Amino acid sequence: MPEIKITATTGSEIVTVSAAKDFIRIDTSDDDTLIGTMIEQARLWCENYISRDIVAKTRVYYLEEATKRFEVPYAPLASISSITAEGVAATYDTFGVYDEVILLDSLPAKDIKVTYTTAGMDDGLLQQAILQLVSTYYDNRADFIVMQGVSFVEVPTKVTQILNSYKLMFI
Repeated sequence: MPEIKITATTGSEIVTVSAAKDFIRIDTSDDDTLIGTMIEQARLWCENYISRDIVAKTRVYYLEEATKRFEVPYAPLASISSITAEGVAATYDTFGVYDEVILLDSLPAKDIKVTYTTAGMDDGLLQQAILQLVSTYYDNRADFIVMQGVSFVEVPTKVTQILNSYKLMFI
């Protein structure tokens, strides 16, 4: 089963505490630390939903076996530091818009380890999705929302619609 590990986070948040406070209309600094935490939580949720890194990271991807080319999760890739198969440096080609598709020169291969850095993403739609989530987290600090006697535990629909255009699935 494939595994992925974050070894370092090198980028910074694309939404600032100040921007979130403006969006939520907060005039005090009492909750700045809480809002900063909520920004990180919202961004992580968005990254997991779309399977892309919004904030640049260094990752290690482990794959038991490859019989054909494979895709590295959480692109866009900035660089690949190394690829090994059975502990030996592997030669490879990359394809795809973000060079996220790897074709090893020697296939099939076992015990593949890819060390790479992602570039992160920053655009208005991603910022909007994070701001909406932060606002929801801030306004509803419990596990549920009650509207007209009905409890809800959903992410706001608009956030998922915003992120659907970025979504990739890795199983």
